[in-house]
Amino acid sequence: MKNNMVITIGRQYGSGGREIGEKLAERLGYEYYDTQILEKAADEAHLTEAILKRYDEKLKDGWLNTSIWASGNTDIHHLPVPLKAAIGQFEAIRKIGRKGAAVIVGRCADYVLKEQKNVFSVFIHADMKQRAVRVAKRNNMKESDARKRIRSIDKERASYYNYYTEKEWGACASYNLSIDSGVFGIDGTVEIIENCLRSMQ
Repeated sequence: MKNNMVITIGRQYGSGGREIGEKLAERLGYEYYDTQILEKAADEAHLTEAILKRYDEKLKDGWLNTSIWASGNTDIHHLPVPLKAAIGQFEAIRKIGRKGAAVIVGRCADYVLKEQKNVFSVFIHADMKQRAVRVAKRNNMKESDARKRIRSIDKERASYYNYYTEKEWGACASYNLSIDSGVFGIDGTVEIIENCLRSMQ
């Protein structure tokens, strides 16, 4: 296995994607990036981390207007804040990608780094029951409330991903590997990803 790979992890909420990413990075001796990207993106976007967190993997404020892409204005200072936040994150991801040896969770990283040959993209999913139990336990809430949160966050992530990429969030064709963590468990999923990486030429 090459020692400068970049593994991107898309994930359904409650599927254990963050924990899987952390364990994988530890086993590979790679840097791990999730919310840490916000700190790096703050400098790129000239925004505070609090503002970046507000728009993190979310489309807000009804600002969706594709004409912004055709405006010809490349000065980030004049862009709407949500778009500025996204561009800041994407530029931070590109810098991480150029260094290699990293695991990046979410934030369209697979698409942002699509031109790099050393990128391996993974999507983690699990059935609703398993995810609801995990989210309810982690957040000390009722399982019914956990299901509502899962649906809401998955919808936000899908909208964000689909808007900024040419692919469909969660669709198997959008990734190199799609794994059901409910079937294989956290450690088993980490092992599968690692084995796939080792088998790559």
